[in-house]
This record gives sequence, structure tokens and C-alpha cells, in this order.
Amino acid sequence: MAVKIDYAETAKTLVELVGGPENVNAVSHCMTRLRFTLKDPSKADKDAIKKVRGVIGLVEAGGQTQIILGENLINTYTEVLKQYKFEDGGAVGEEPAEKPQGIKGYAKVVVDYIAAAVSPMVPALVAGGLLKVVLLLIGMAVPAFTETPTNTILGYVANAPFYFMPIFVAYGGAKKLNSTPAYAMMVAASLLTPGWVSMVSSLKEAGSTATTVCGIPALAVTYNNSLLPALLIAVVAAYAEKFFNKIVPGIFKSLLVGLGTITVTGILAFTILGPLGDYIGSMIAGLFIFLGGAAAPIAIGVLAACLPWLIMLGMHHGISPFMASNIADIGYDAVIRPAFLLHNMCEGGAALGVALRAKDPEYKSQALSIAFGCIVAGVTEPCIYGITFKLKKPMIGVMAGGLVGGIVAGLMHVKAYVMGYSTIMALPIFMDTAISMAIAVVVGIAVAAVVTYIIGFDQDEAHI
Repeated sequence: MAVKIDYAETAKTLVELVGGPENVNAVSHCMTRLRFTLKDPSKADKDAIKKVRGVIGLVEAGGQTQIILGENLINTYTEVLKQYKFEDGGAVGEEPAEKPQGIKGYAKVVVDYIAAAVSPMVPALVAGGLLKVVLLLIGMAVPAFTETPTNTILGYVANAPFYFMPIFVAYGGAKKLNSTPAYAMMVAASLLTPGWVSMVSSLKEAGSTATTVCGIPALAVTYNNSLLPALLIAVVAAYAEKFFNKIVPGIFKSLLVGLGTITVTGILAFTILGPLGDYIGSMIAGLFIFLGGAAAPIAIGVLAACLPWLIMLGMHHGISPFMASNIADIGYDAVIRPAFLLHNMCEGGAALGVALRAKDPEYKSQALSIAFGCIVAGVTEPCIYGITFKLKKPMIGVMAGGLVGGIVAGLMHVKAYVMGYSTIMALPIFMDTAISMAIAVVVGIAVAAVVTYIIGFDQDEAHI
């Protein structure tokens, strides 16, 4: 039986329970959460909010009170804006961000920066990856297609976001740092110019490993498909721009700020930032090659089992960018994407276990809907905060399913060859290991559902 929600009443109730409109600095939303930035978070009645009809759960993170509404989000958010005239996603008297404190604070800044820098290019990477899969499938069905200009040109389109990854990353990094994206993008693009690629080739043929820029050695390295050099370039460009904005007189800013920024950043990009990023990237790639080899069963299983907690802490954002880096650097990802996919499937499996055992018919119906969302759409937050974490014991089912499914995936040497989302519909990205990944998924869902059903949960908590 579907849950009927009066969205106008829900919006009014939630705003009152967070302390009233006068306590709201900003309101926004993501895919499943209504996010309030509050002047005084202690005024929010968290227990009462959790009991509001349609609310799946509540979490406090990133300085926000985040109310998980799932499929009820957009209608409720619209009513909140309509009734209280809040700015859509904007801030009303928002406090400036606090300075990071200690190692954990700075680590969070780094993780947030990497995630924000990579996020804008993810849709392009996914689209390009899926186009690669489509071209591959057509080629398998019609072998002559692989020799056609159409296949070649569409291949250029599919490969573009991977080859030009530094430019996309530089844009995202600059946006995160509130600097001018064009400067960081320009310097990142210079690393990919045909002239530089040709020079690197000529240097290597001559037995040389470097050239010089202003007398400083610049290693003969190509940077297509690279992630880390662009992350460093965006940071340096942002600080260089701020520096030149301070020292250049106003009348000359439009001429000299950009000139100084790209010149300084460009020299450092070829001499320090690019080689350093390439070295660190090679080290990370080597680590993932090891983890994706003999250690794969343990690596995938442990990561899949730990992901519910990593997601709740926001730490998964620091891992996910390396999926793109792995695919670009070594041609596949044998750890992160399999684990992310298995986690989503196991959240769905646990929700199925809850649905089978729940006594409340409305909660049973909602659990089935959430399970479908996890498995088919890859949306797990309603499950994490509304079912598994809320009921506690089903979290054991998720972790057990992730561990066992991960071991199976690792033993069968699964590999994701292109970017994609963590849904059942993404199995084709595993190409020749897709059947193996499908088996691991079935095992993970089954284990999560059975363990959840067997260990049970508090039925008093399983209600809407």
C-alpha cells in the first residue's frame, strides 16, 4: 500500500521542527535529502522529525541537518520554498565556512576538493564509457563495423573525456576553489598539446629524459588520461591568481593577472606539478594493480563490507575519483567499482530481507520500493538511513553480503573497463567479466537478504 503524503503539511511541519523559518540559514537538496543549514542546530527536534510521515531518516553532516525523504523529496522541497520564500539552494545570512582543525580537518578538505574536482567530469566519463560498450557490442554483432569510419569517429568521441581528463579536472578544481577556471584549464590543456607530445617522443628517441623550462628540468612525460597533475595545477593557479590580484594595480588587473597566473602555473606544471602528479599516480596505479591481483578477493570484500560506514562518514568521496584514474592509467578497475556495485546490491538485498519479515504492510511496501531503487537505480541513502542503519541488525546483512560477494568477485577476477554507475544495469561495463560480476551480485544480494531475514530486527522500529 503506497504511503500518501500531504506535502504542504509535511513541509510546514519540518520547518517548524527544525526551529522555525527564523532558524534557517539555507535550504537545499540532493537526490534524496532535504538539507537545512541552521543557525542553531540544537533547536531541531530530531526525534520528532524522524516520526513525520514520509521521513525515512535524519543525519547531521557537513554542518547541515539533512532529512532523508527519498521519493517524497522534490514535492516537499517545492512546498518548503513556496511557503517560506527561501532562496532555492541559496544561503540567507550563511556563516562563513570554519577553518579546518587538526589532521582530520585538513584530510576532509583534501577529500572534499578531490571529489568536487572530479564530479563535473563523471557524466562525461560515464557517457563515454557506455558509448565504448555500445561500439564494442555492435562490433561483436557486426564485425565489419569495426573497420568503418563511423566506428573510428565515434571512438574519438568516447575516448575524449578520458584523454582530456586533465582539462575537466582542472575546471572542477578551479570551481571548487572559486578561481577562474579558464586559467587552470589552459595550463592543463598545454600538457596535452600535440607539440608537447611530439617533443616527448623526440626526446625519448634521442635517449633524453627531460628538457628545460627557464633552465629548470622538465621531464619528458605525457599527461593524457592523468588525474593528479590537474588537481595540483588547479590549486597553484588559484593561489597564483589571488597573489597577482593583490599586487597588480586595479587598472592593470585585466591584463596582468591572467598573464602572471598562467605563466607561473605553466612553468610549475611542466617542471614540478606534472612530474610529481605522474609519479604519485604511478604509485597509486601500482597499488591498485596489486590489490586487483592476488589480493582482489580480500580487497573487494573488505571494501564492500566497509562501504556503508564510509558512506555515512563521507569518506567514499575520497575513493571514487580513483576509479576514473585506474581506468585511464591501467585500462580497468578491479577493486573500487566492483565493491561499490556490490554494496548497492547488498543494501537492496537487506531491504528485501526486511520486506519479507516486516509485519507493518506500509513499511513492507516501502522496503520493497527501496530495494528496487538500490538494485536498479543505485540509490542507497533511503536504505542506509531508513532501513539498515535505523534498524541496526540489517547492517550486518549488508556487510555479510558485501564480504561474500566481494570474495566471489575477486576469485572470478572481475574488472570494470569503463566508467558507469553502481546499478544492475551497469553490468555491461565489466565486458568479458560481466557474467562473473553478475554471479557475484546474485550471491551478494542473496547473502544480504538471508542474513537479514534470519537475524531479524526490532519490529517496533519497522514502521512509517
